[in-house]
Amino acid sequence: MPFLAPVVSRPVAAAVPLALALLCGVSAQAQDVTFARKTVTIIVGSTPGGSTDASARLLQRFFGKHLPGKPDVVVSNRPGAKGLTAQNYFAQQVKPDGLTILVASGSQIDPTNYRVPQSKYDPTTYTLVGGLDIGGSFLIVRKDQVAALTDKSKPPVAMGSVTGVPRSGMNMTGWGIKYLGWNAKWVAGYRGTPEIMLALERGEIGMTSFANQEMKRELLDKNKYAILYQSGINAGQAPAETKGLEGVPLFASAVESKITGKIPKQAFEYWRAISSIIKWVALPPNTPANIAATYRGAFTRTISDPEFKVLSKKMNEEVTIIKAEDLEKQIKDLAEMPPEAFSYMLAMLKDQGLKIVKSKKKKKKKE
Repeated sequence: MPFLAPVVSRPVAAAVPLALALLCGVSAQAQDVTFARKTVTIIVGSTPGGSTDASARLLQRFFGKHLPGKPDVVVSNRPGAKGLTAQNYFAQQVKPDGLTILVASGSQIDPTNYRVPQSKYDPTTYTLVGGLDIGGSFLIVRKDQVAALTDKSKPPVAMGSVTGVPRSGMNMTGWGIKYLGWNAKWVAGYRGTPEIMLALERGEIGMTSFANQEMKRELLDKNKYAILYQSGINAGQAPAETKGLEGVPLFASAVESKITGKIPKQAFEYWRAISSIIKWVALPPNTPANIAATYRGAFTRTISDPEFKVLSKKMNEEVTIIKAEDLEKQIKDLAEMPPEAFSYMLAMLKDQGLKIVKSKKKKKKKE
């Protein structure tokens, strides 16, 4: 998902106290590490041009400035298998010498993506540096459909979704149908945000969800649309400050207390954990403590750098910082979820009539 131009922000300014605290803790450990006359490679598991690649190239510029010795820093794109190619390479072949780091997306800490036979990596074993939370999602409804959402005597509101598994923000509707009694039906098959936005504008669908950075001026027309909920940032624990979401409640506050049973509750926590759009930075497993401290110090200086703040605003409307220890906890919490929790939400969506069609494998041509 590409970054969009900013509207308003509360990005990294809040990280200054964090920066000072972290620097005090890591400077002594990292004094003996230098990358002078060396090259650091950033591995990215996607093609150039996407949001993960853009995040890596922004960090590339500042790691070269803030790592001791001011090394050359290059980005190496290793796309394939939705990030698995890069992750497997990083986990199996990269030496823990600080000369290779990884910038990855939130989908690659989702156990449903790495607990597959072809995966050879486990993010819980990585040495984490830190991350960027670039916002959650919001649920929007056409004003003429708001009443129908809670009135089952009216035709159900059409919820627009992409082909396949709905995006995390779109899953707010699934929980709403199940636990809030919403009068809604799924209409899937849209190929992306532009198609869904056009369908909402034309009235082909009555509601949908967009990522916060996809907020358009026309969606702020209160005579035409109502923004009911937001998924929030920091794993759904705090509201975003995106323009247009002022005062919009967190979805979790409306539904969380209504969910009963161990597995449903775990499934909801799983959804909330992946509801933010994050980019994260890691070193390989078994990286020495002094190298890890060096990188965490460089990351802290980067997010405190005035130039970084300006550039991050241009890339994305809202950026908040994820500390290494918070990122580690998030990854661990996800890893400890039982398989039943991962499948619960999918089963819920299927029960609501959503047909999730898996892409077919292409057959190899005979030579």
